[in-house]
Amino acid sequence: MKLSKTQIPTTTENRKRMKVIPYASVIGSIKYVMLCTRPIVYLALSLAREYNFDLGVDHWTAVKIILRGLRKYFSVMEVIKSSS
Repeated sequence: MKLSKTQIPTTTENRKRMKVIPYASVIGSIKYVMLCTRPIVYLALSLAREYNFDLGVDHWTAVKIILRGLRKYFSVMEVIKSSS
């Protein structure tokens, strides 16, 4: 998914919708997790955090994709730990 400034919300309704999404909090959580994972997480996060203050639905979708990838990574790590 490619993020750009053209995806920022343009209507008041869209801005109100995005205000209730915990985007900044999730970005902070991902930053914390990426210290223990892989550099690709840093790359994805650095692209997403540029829009912390003026984000659109596509930006939130990109962050959810990052979270899904992290969930898969950590579930695999749990399987590896439990089999050791």
